[in-house]
Amino acid sequence: MRFSLIIIVCLALISAFISLLPTPEVTPQQGSVTSATTQLPESGSYRLTNVTVFDGESWHENTELSIHEGRIISPGSLSQEETLLVVDGKGGYVIPGLIDTHTHSWNNALQQSLQYGVTTTLDMFTDSRFFLSKKQQRNTLSPQQEADLFSAGVLVTSKGGHGTEYGIPIPTIATPQEAPEFVAARLAEGSDYIKIVYDASASHADHKGRFTSIDYETLQAVVTAAHEQRVLAVVHVMDLTSAEDAAKAGADGLVHTFGGKIASDELIKLMQEQHIFVIPTLSILASIAGEGRGQALIENSPFSEFMAPGAKHAIATDVAAKRLPENYFANAQENTRLMHKAGIRILAGTDAPNQGTTHGISLHDELVMLVDSGLTPTEALQAATYLPYAIFPIGERGHLKVGARADYLVLNSDPREDIRHTQQIRWVVKNGSKVPAFFELRKTSAATSESGLVSQFDSGLTPQLGNQFVVSTDQMMRGNSTATIEHIAKGCHNNGALRVQGTIGKQFPYPWSGTFLMFSDSIDTGYNLSNFKRIVFDIQGTQGQFRLMVLNPQTMQPSEVSFAVDKQCKQVSIALKDITGVDWQNVSGIGWVAGATTPEFEFELDNIYFE
Repeated sequence: MRFSLIIIVCLALISAFISLLPTPEVTPQQGSVTSATTQLPESGSYRLTNVTVFDGESWHENTELSIHEGRIISPGSLSQEETLLVVDGKGGYVIPGLIDTHTHSWNNALQQSLQYGVTTTLDMFTDSRFFLSKKQQRNTLSPQQEADLFSAGVLVTSKGGHGTEYGIPIPTIATPQEAPEFVAARLAEGSDYIKIVYDASASHADHKGRFTSIDYETLQAVVTAAHEQRVLAVVHVMDLTSAEDAAKAGADGLVHTFGGKIASDELIKLMQEQHIFVIPTLSILASIAGEGRGQALIENSPFSEFMAPGAKHAIATDVAAKRLPENYFANAQENTRLMHKAGIRILAGTDAPNQGTTHGISLHDELVMLVDSGLTPTEALQAATYLPYAIFPIGERGHLKVGARADYLVLNSDPREDIRHTQQIRWVVKNGSKVPAFFELRKTSAATSESGLVSQFDSGLTPQLGNQFVVSTDQMMRGNSTATIEHIAKGCHNNGALRVQGTIGKQFPYPWSGTFLMFSDSIDTGYNLSNFKRIVFDIQGTQGQFRLMVLNPQTMQPSEVSFAVDKQCKQVSIALKDITGVDWQNVSGIGWVAGATTPEFEFELDNIYFE
């Protein structure tokens, strides 16, 4: 899958979290969600009564859950059982916390996932520094504000193969002989399982596509090495031939289905015989096909009025790839149906945050698509709860039986009647403690300045609105672009300006260089600009296209718009509404940057203001 350019840039730009405040209660009768009036104790020990419980495999009517220090316990197992606080579930429907079995996680992915009821995420490739920084917190039972993370770490790919294009230097493999050592190195880094990228067509020497691929012999050797070292080996495939090869090589699971062709009898038989599971990732395949499901969630779902601008921006536009078969997505759903009918285990995963998907939200729609592909609502729930627990080494997650972590959701409506009822969330509970759900969040920001003047640079670089101007380049992503900033005496109006000079390097695939206006000491903090309509600035310099970039603390990607620069001074005026995906109540900074079209550049920035 191709990540969005800007998402990758932001992997190092943003390390943000959202401050939490309650919102007014909304009643279920209005077609939305509501906060429960009964509060769970902070201790993580209580009895939740008057609920219907799905334990991951089966339903239990009018029952209760006993929870002690963040785990499910057997009623009466504690000598002090009678002292546990009784919490009335008020007829709610309890399901295990959801598990997204195919993500790529960084920045605030784990926070956003948890806010929408995804308590565990299985990552299929991320920067190992992010993964390792989060790995230890999955061992605690203390209150958390993020989903637990398990990861393949660095994926297995060839030099020039899929996975090498994101500006993160990663090791690659070329021959079968390297497989044992390569797998051992991934496990030494902390990987929980092995994820392999394989494209049967790209493995041929005469292939002329964008990416290379390991060959079949190397695929087989990596799978064998993983099994010898007692870990799962899952394979990224996007076509029938590659899926057949992965099955022949002994893969444990396929981490996509495909839409080009209908699954062959040979593939189905191999998957049955070898107990191979599949994560169809219909969410990303729907985006590839341009199905518009993200826009439908924005317009008509319980999430609609609570969706952050960044999340809306992420799912509003599909990949909508060209030259696809007209029935691409229908084939993907039919392949899911055929595999399910054959008894092949189906797991729920989204491939978030690829274009057209976003963490947490997309998994609920994945469940809808699984039901549309032939699963019952209960089977779809199992795909996002018990089956990941049964297959992946994730500990006591994905079920609510004795000994399990008390990760669960309380729903207002019965998902057996309509799987969309998983979106009717009343509580999100992690390690036995209630955490703020998506509808309970409000972002805090500084008060809006009455004056929109940022700077006329008449006495230096310190802005009147904002904290400071700083250099911003792709060096933070191990690129080699450069920039300097300085105050000059003249500029467009002969009374001072900010001069930026720099070069665009070739070391990072998506280079940038320029200056960034921070609104506070940290990009973790936002500023409220919502009462302004436009940003205006004067600029002159190297002729070409430059970009205005806007960052929110709570999103994983900046929004941007292009503008032209000429040798003569000109005024640029940009309507804030034209910069999509921005929460103007909570802006952490704005950048003026050059890109690959201007390898050597300079510009003078003057008279910046909002109006």
